[in-house]
Amino acid sequence: MIAEERLARWLGNPEAQAKTVALSEEVSRDSRRQTSLVRLEADLAAAETGSAEAALAAAGTFLEDDDAIAAAIAPHVEAARADPFFRPPLRHGSSEVHTGLLLFDQPSLSIFLSVATAEAVAAKRVFREGRASITFPGTLSLYRFLKAGGATVSIWEAPKIEAGFSVEGSGHCRLLERRRLFDGEIFKLDGRRHTFVVDHAVSDMVYLQATTPLEAAPLSAEYDSEDLDLVGASSTDEASSRTQMMLSLLREMDRRDAAPVFEAMLGSPHFYVRWSTMRDFLALDAELALPHLIAMAEADEHPDVREAARETLAILSSDGATADDQEAPLCHA
Repeated sequence: MIAEERLARWLGNPEAQAKTVALSEEVSRDSRRQTSLVRLEADLAAAETGSAEAALAAAGTFLEDDDAIAAAIAPHVEAARADPFFRPPLRHGSSEVHTGLLLFDQPSLSIFLSVATAEAVAAKRVFREGRASITFPGTLSLYRFLKAGGATVSIWEAPKIEAGFSVEGSGHCRLLERRRLFDGEIFKLDGRRHTFVVDHAVSDMVYLQATTPLEAAPLSAEYDSEDLDLVGASSTDEASSRTQMMLSLLREMDRRDAAPVFEAMLGSPHFYVRWSTMRDFLALDAELALPHLIAMAEADEHPDVREAARETLAILSSDGATADDQEAPLCHA
């Protein structure tokens, strides 16, 4: 029987579909009671509150235990063998190189099981258009490569990303070493100043990645792979990212009645939120935003924000330009 015929029969059989859904729900319930994950949750609860090292130590106990890993994955594998239409009841994530399932998810720790194919690693390099980037995620992670795939990685270092991170202080990233990965290898990555890039893989890579948001940098930083200069940064804080998205939505909806919200967010403790707010505020109501822009150019505590505000004022004052004519500069940090 070819796959298309089996799929067609399943799609036309509500009872079979219901059984698949019921199996997924059963695995979801059983997974939450799985001993190795319950123990990990208990270890995490007992760890020192607010400590990234303690969170990764709890994760390390799990990552080093082959039996615990196998037990956490087994219910999903068995269900997939029993029902080809079963989908693991786990959140998934993917990029152009890897795809993964979220095995464990707590506010202080997440663990992904991921696969990076050798073909995808090669394709990214061969078919890349333009210059590549080297990204420092800003978070602390622990990796275990269950199957290293004969991969060669390059390890990079950059100035530590801290609260006052700016373009002027970002310097350059630099190559520390290139080396092979080995099956079973575990290493810790402080993404506030280190990162790695998979340069080559002989076969598929299978790995676990435990990441904690505790003690994370406020930003992830991206450097150009050729001149090694900073090219941009992004927030690592989910609440800040949502704030920026919602303010942009208010601007797109032309909600001028929301001006007090923009004014309030100009007082955000995060400099990138302040500048993002100002850009949207200018596009929404330049006349109302202008006094705040002047104050920002004079007194904002972050040098990149002050500079971006000054550049914007210069643009607005040149040749009678308005905010509708010109776009406010980006604040790269």
